[in-house]
Amino acid sequence: MLFSSSKCPLPALVAWCRVLKHSLGAGLDPIKIFRQQGKSGPRALRGMAKAITASLEQGDSLEDALEPFRDRFPPLFVELVAVGEQTGRLEDTFHELEAYYETTLRVQRDFRSQMAYPAIQFVAAVLIISAMIFILGMLGSKMDPLGLGLTGTGGALTFMTVAFGFAGGILFLLKLSADNIRWRAKMEGFCLFVPAWGPALLNFALHRFCIAMRMTTEAGLRAEKVLHYAFRATANSAFMRGADAAIAVAKKGGEINDALAASRAPFPEEFRDMVLVAEESGEMSEVMERLANNYREEGARKLKAAAQFTSYAIYAGVAILIIMAIFSIANTYLGALNNAAKGM
Repeated sequence: MLFSSSKCPLPALVAWCRVLKHSLGAGLDPIKIFRQQGKSGPRALRGMAKAITASLEQGDSLEDALEPFRDRFPPLFVELVAVGEQTGRLEDTFHELEAYYETTLRVQRDFRSQMAYPAIQFVAAVLIISAMIFILGMLGSKMDPLGLGLTGTGGALTFMTVAFGFAGGILFLLKLSADNIRWRAKMEGFCLFVPAWGPALLNFALHRFCIAMRMTTEAGLRAEKVLHYAFRATANSAFMRGADAAIAVAKKGGEINDALAASRAPFPEEFRDMVLVAEESGEMSEVMERLANNYREEGARKLKAAAQFTSYAIYAGVAILIIMAIFSIANTYLGALNNAAKGM
């Protein structure tokens, strides 16, 4: 949700979904639409549009044409396009995807703006502490301001390398997971146990699950197909690894609520209660739509809390380093005064 693949930028994907929605609504043939997108569509997607056009001209379905590019799309795209194609509702599908990715894009922008100041503070703190280590070394002092054995020019360079390397490593892992759907699913599944971040990612996974459930239910697909697409749409390994168990229950005629329980996925109890009510009332589509909206809003709110948590963690780390440096300098200064007093 937070880190879309650089191979398929969200602004370009939103524009693509909008064009596909209007073009299909006007009755244009998909081959003609994608051929046009290969010439004048979003630049980042033109090569892919040309390849999809070639596949469609050979008689492949749109789902098959998109499959080689699955890792280039964010969660939900290929799954819902497949559903829309099978049910003859591609126009509605691209309308839903346009709205979903616009929300995703807004959440990403809000998150980045919230993290900008903590990131600046982190960089400033690393540079200030590195400069302090360097200046003390230039003055001929053997003082270790952090108590980590870092002194002089070498110490300053080591501190900068480790600090920026650590931050760069985290960004690299996020980039790697964004560009590979399997890594992304594992990363989001692992992060469910991370304080503050877990609740936000859980809400976004449930949001995607609800969207897929609503659209597949409205399309009249069988329960096992509904669950197949819904679990894949979560793009979260904590949910996806329970898909086979859930589908097996559905194939035997079990209720969806029982299938969710069999999956052992981290569905909240209140979510399963709502699914049970939806099954008994025959209003699964309506209930999933309401839940999707709720989880989107709750996910955005919890993401903001996660960003604040991260910023506080950065502040705390910076404060600890500064306090360590102050105490180290103070101890050295007091020791020098004591030695001077004893010498008198």
